[in-house]
Amino acid sequence: MKKKRVKSPPKWADRFLAWYCNPKLLEQIQGDVHELYYWRIKEKGESKARRSFIWDVLRLFKWSNIKRSNKSQNRNNMGIFKNYFKIGLRNLWKQRMPSAINIIGLSLAIGCSIVAFKFVEYNYVKDDFHENKDDLFLVTHWEELESNKGRNGGTDNQLVGEILKSVPGIKASTRYNYQQPEVRYGNKTKYEAALFVDEAFMDMFSFDLLYGNPNTLYNEGEIIIDESTSISLFGDANPVGEKVDLKIRESWKTFTIGAVYRDKPNNSSIQINMLVNYVHYEQEFRDKDTWNTRLFIQREEGVEPASLLSAMDQLLPVYNKNNEEYAITYFELEPLSTMANNSYEMMNGVGSGPNMAPIITLSAIGVFMLILSTLNYVNISLAMIMKRLKEIGIRKVIGSKRKQLVTQFLIENFLLCSFSMFLGVLLAHSFFLPGFNEIAGSVFELNLWSHLNFWYFLIGLLLFITLASGLYPAVVASSYKPISILRKATQKSGRRWLSNIFLTFQMILAMITVVTAIMFVHTNRVNESMDWGYDQYDKLVMGIPGEEYRDAYRDVLEAEPNIARYAGTRSNIGQDLNGVQFQNGEVKSYAELFQVGRNYPELLGLSLVAGRMFDPSLESDLDRKLVVNESFLEQYQLEFNADGVQVLQDSAEYTIIGVVEDYHYMDPGQKIRGAAMKAISARDFTSYLVEMNDGNIFDQRDKLQSQLQELVEEKTVYVGIQELIFEGFYEEMKGIRNIMLFTASVSILLAAMGLYGLVSINVSSQIKDFGIRKVLGASGMNLTSTVAKKFRFVLLFAILIGCPVAVLLVDMLINDIYAYAPNIGAGPLSIAVLILLLVTFFTLNLQIRRVKRMNPAQTLRTE
Repeated sequence: MKKKRVKSPPKWADRFLAWYCNPKLLEQIQGDVHELYYWRIKEKGESKARRSFIWDVLRLFKWSNIKRSNKSQNRNNMGIFKNYFKIGLRNLWKQRMPSAINIIGLSLAIGCSIVAFKFVEYNYVKDDFHENKDDLFLVTHWEELESNKGRNGGTDNQLVGEILKSVPGIKASTRYNYQQPEVRYGNKTKYEAALFVDEAFMDMFSFDLLYGNPNTLYNEGEIIIDESTSISLFGDANPVGEKVDLKIRESWKTFTIGAVYRDKPNNSSIQINMLVNYVHYEQEFRDKDTWNTRLFIQREEGVEPASLLSAMDQLLPVYNKNNEEYAITYFELEPLSTMANNSYEMMNGVGSGPNMAPIITLSAIGVFMLILSTLNYVNISLAMIMKRLKEIGIRKVIGSKRKQLVTQFLIENFLLCSFSMFLGVLLAHSFFLPGFNEIAGSVFELNLWSHLNFWYFLIGLLLFITLASGLYPAVVASSYKPISILRKATQKSGRRWLSNIFLTFQMILAMITVVTAIMFVHTNRVNESMDWGYDQYDKLVMGIPGEEYRDAYRDVLEAEPNIARYAGTRSNIGQDLNGVQFQNGEVKSYAELFQVGRNYPELLGLSLVAGRMFDPSLESDLDRKLVVNESFLEQYQLEFNADGVQVLQDSAEYTIIGVVEDYHYMDPGQKIRGAAMKAISARDFTSYLVEMNDGNIFDQRDKLQSQLQELVEEKTVYVGIQELIFEGFYEEMKGIRNIMLFTASVSILLAAMGLYGLVSINVSSQIKDFGIRKVLGASGMNLTSTVAKKFRFVLLFAILIGCPVAVLLVDMLINDIYAYAPNIGAGPLSIAVLILLLVTFFTLNLQIRRVKRMNPAQTLRTE
């Protein structure tokens, strides 16, 4: 006969209740829930009874029912922890040398990690300082393009009006259009960035007011400027009430400065610069049927984005019927917090997404430094354990539990890591961040008292390094049995091999960073000496401030004897990009299209491969003729022939009359793709390229700039040097190179410190053996061999493993940052190996000299 199953409550829930419940209350509470369980079985069934029992156990998990220790136990625990801290401080002071090595290593790693954190946070955490950040959205939409579906952050201005009239739940809104008008104040005339926004802009976004009235935008005749614009126009004086003239499109208007705001924070995508009431933008563009504007909305409290989108999408059938060419598929609200990071995936976005190459680089540096310093600590701690075995054995004999020993070692580690954290923050504040700011042109600073994310990072980092560097040594130290310790029967070989593995890994990381630094130096030199594909020397480029000055500029250029020749253009190579879509049969993609004067390619010094250049005497060359680079033919699968090759651009057929060698139309950080030049007439020129005779190019630039400035007193004249247009790119790469050199230096230092500490402790633990061998006649070379041979395999494995790993990782990093990078050859690897050998030899030699100079009598006298 089958035995009937006994129905009982879920065992795990019953055990959980017994575990947390106060013993004085357990019998009563457990009896009540069991009684309820059996009653529910009869009334509601077993399944319902089991679920209700679990719920009762969870519901009763509250402070009044939880078991607690008595006050005397709490006082004892506090006394024990106080004692742990005392012992920890004494041990740290007793082991000053290894403790100093650990503190220095950890503080350097923490300082590097703080710099990496600030940079990564700056790139990812954008616009989080606005009070209304959770309720602010950029209105975007998806539309069908020729070849795919695209997202647009700009909305038709007429459709914006319909949205604001028809969509409920919008508390406030502002349009947002960028312009760069001329600004005139007294004798100063310059171009300034200006935003045309609605009155609610300053109510929606949070910026710090310096002077004036925050409601300035409600007055159409007043504008708001930021602190930098104020200083550039008015110096240090309070400019509120001053009048300036702005040229909006073709009209000059006079405005009064109504308020000055502090410059935007580093992580702000929304600009201030100069804020102008949107009504002036509408007045100047009223002759256009439509234009796009960015629209920011602030939702009312409790309104879900989905309801806003649903109401917006209801407007699309009517809008699309009248705008079939620019039909919208659906709307999407982009939250302010993710707007910048997602700007890369939309047209007319606001802000910029993170550049992954420097983020990966700096993050890798921070992680590398932490790994190196942590391995240093673990290695030295494992070696120090052997000097504390008697202490551990005696404490275990008198009753110390393993848990107490682990706690003791972790508290010692926490003290050391806390001091390292303090020094790391000081290093970051005083040296690392200022140095990084100078290299990268940034303005990072530590705001300890107003930066909550930074405190989270520090606390998390402190807990991580405390456990990562101290947990394993603490577990190992507490695992030895008292009888083995007192008999000196502990097995050291396993720990020694582990220490050697950690040290080998340190050496490998050091080698990787050295190879990285060498390759960055080499790659920078290769890029700096790279052929641009044209003659960039002795050339000046100048913008024409207005079409009314075009002929006057030309007359100055023709009259200047130092000018060999000049050419007009609308596109300056190295400064302007204008990607357009070309098509050859089924092949359709984007290439650069430069609009230039007919003599511009020859003046620039482009090398002709096939066909011909534009002919200044042929008017027909102005009619859809192209001179393309070699990559253009490859990209569109074309073969050039003398009769001309046709390609489509926006349904218009163009003829390729010539092919030139590839040239760098932008800095070497970008791969060269297809590029075409189209000839334009003189009436379309917006700048001139000038070739100077031999002389000092800087003096020639200053002279020409002063001559042109006399023609246009009210405007700022720009004259640039062609060979310096990529200087910003090269300076940025030099900054990355310097960071890598610093990282390599620190990693070598950490590896050397780890090796020095490990050798020092090993020598100290065997000092009596060395003394006996010296008394018995061992030579200095013999003692040197004894010390060094333990680390020969460490160095050998570090080189054998480090070389291929360095080639793999560094090649990935270099090619991610540079568009054109040389391969890693034997040279960089050989230099890295040589540096590692020299550092190892120097570090070991310090301890070997100590062994050679020791007095055997002293070593044998001490236990």
